[in-house]
Amino acid sequence: MRFIIAIIASVMVFIGIQTIIPFPYGLVLGVLFATVALWYAKSHPSTAKDSILNYRRVDPINEREKKQNDEALRVLEKKYIEEKISKEEYLQRKKDFEDTEYNPRKCSICGSEDFEFVSEKRIEEIGEAPSDVGYYRCKRCGAK
Repeated sequence: MRFIIAIIASVMVFIGIQTIIPFPYGLVLGVLFATVALWYAKSHPSTAKDSILNYRRVDPINEREKKQNDEALRVLEKKYIEEKISKEEYLQRKKDFEDTEYNPRKCSICGSEDFEFVSEKRIEEIGEAPSDVGYYRCKRCGAK
């Protein structure tokens, strides 16, 4: 999506520069700007909204996050069944899921596994699901 927007913006600016600046200079600046814009869009790809990497919680601490991981694992299995990913990739990602689920996070002070997420701010981007920025706090002792 970002690449398509960069192409459209490059064409518009290229035509705008051609109409304002005389021939040889407008052509050079227009091509230069278009090249820089397309290079930037290609070298900074955005992660797809429906990517498993965006959907999976690395350290699930409550039932909602565990259900979210179960759904991400279901999506992974679906991709394997539809042959969108290889068996090796499927097994590796599934192992990553299981390692996360069965090795829960523990508090370094009291050893508790019971955490809560403390939101510091909410990020809402157009076309993407809102997400929170914050940290996890131990429910027993309050440590980060």
